Amino acid sequence: MMVSQAKLFFLSLSAILLLNACSRNETANVNSSALNFNSNTAAIIPRDDVEELGKIIKLPYAPEEATFYEFDLSADANSRPSVPNAKRLVVVLQFSAAIANSVVADAGRRAAPAPLDVDAENWFPPELVAKSGEAGDETLKGVSYPATDFVQPPYTGGRLTRINDTNYFVLEMLTF
Repeated sequence: MMVSQAKLFFLSLSAILLLNACSRNETANVNSSALNFNSNTAAIIPRDDVEELGKIIKLPYAPEEATFYEFDLSADANSRPSVPNAKRLVVVLQFSAAIANSVVADAGRRAAPAPLDVDAENWFPPELVAKSGEAGDETLKGVSYPATDFVQPPYTGGRLTRINDTNYFVLEMLTF
């Protein structure tokens, strides 16, 4: 039986909203499958202005480079449930080695790390796109932490994943 991506996303979103409604208000540590849907990257033009990114989310560490894209999840009513003002932010951050280790140390104090595979988007830096082909499944292997230090309204939570053997991090944030 084939299940469409839209149905899977709807079921995941419904489960998240249901669990969120039943839980305490700890939205800063969202680590959900809603962050995993595949986006249509054909028309994506990412931004790379660190100053602009700093107005959208908190940047507790100064990245050497940042590339990001904000997805409007409420715009496509045909394939996703209607959630007003729902957005997903995906950011690729590159830090110096020293700062990358500080980021991991600070994030590790908040929650235990968990292995995670991140789908490589075609707008990611070339180094990461190339690295995604190493495993043969177009994913990036990494270690994930809650994105607590980066939360700033309207983004209420998300996760930060350090890509193995690099100083790159993929930050995924949601507004719900």
